[in-house]
Amino acid sequence: MSTELSAGMKSLLNAAATYVVPPVTWYRYGRLLLGLDPRRPDAGFHPELRDPEFIRTLLKLIMPLARSYFRLQTHDVHHVPREGAALLVGNHNGGLQPVDSFFTAGAIAEEQGADRAVFGLAHDYLWREPSLADFLHRVGGLRAHQDAARMGLDAGGLVLVYPGGDVDTFRPFDERNRICMGDRKGFIKTALRAGVPIVPVVSVGAHEAWYVLSRGEKIAAALDFKHRLRTEVCPIVLALPLGLTSGMLPYLPLPTKMDIRFLPPIRWKELAPRHAEDPEVLARCYDEVVGAMQTAMDEMVALRKYPVIG
Repeated sequence: MSTELSAGMKSLLNAAATYVVPPVTWYRYGRLLLGLDPRRPDAGFHPELRDPEFIRTLLKLIMPLARSYFRLQTHDVHHVPREGAALLVGNHNGGLQPVDSFFTAGAIAEEQGADRAVFGLAHDYLWREPSLADFLHRVGGLRAHQDAARMGLDAGGLVLVYPGGDVDTFRPFDERNRICMGDRKGFIKTALRAGVPIVPVVSVGAHEAWYVLSRGEKIAAALDFKHRLRTEVCPIVLALPLGLTSGMLPYLPLPTKMDIRFLPPIRWKELAPRHAEDPEVLARCYDEVVGAMQTAMDEMVALRKYPVIG
């Protein structure tokens, strides 16, 4: 194994150490969740740290797992532009283990090659843990911030964003087949200001890897999570192996059948960057994107017979 690949595997193992059982790593993880670690303002704003060789190594590990354990099928990856910048907009699943986001990037890398830059936006608190931040940088992670997204687009990359964020990824199980963006329109502003198309990405099945009972907004308010972690949820879930627990803890995903579908790019050629400040334009574009994604999700769900089994 080359020195570069060895360094890549070390980075992967260091990041994974944040989520395993030894007390020292749980101590680090607890500090991370409680917002006790200091912010690292510079982390998450470095698209140049994306490592294609490291990503090629990960693809050999992740995609076979995706297609065996999760029976992953991807559809219409050809809709993703092969050149130039674009904003990929998806529905968020799986809490702190959003495996379908890695599968989305992996499907594009398989189709277009690992040199085609895909940048995924990640929540602010993830950048506080040095090993995890290093891992995210190498796989193309950027901080969930409009400036970071613009840096990825300016680099000619594909920027993957989940506008629903915490509200979406911790939606209750009975809402698993709903597109839940939380009326957040920042991604529309980003696309209009950069003059790039939006490629909707719809995933079904991934939210069946566990059972979310409640977002826990009242608990989050009592614990001041909005200030500590920039989130207004503290979800209560049923998941393996801990059973009834917090959605903020690692879990073993059920082997649910996952499908990811890429929709045709949405372009608003008649709109200019100045329209990003027009509430009526934002609302119209938002409704168009969410409507297209919900229609696609309904079609995909209609082909599934049972939860998890698919």
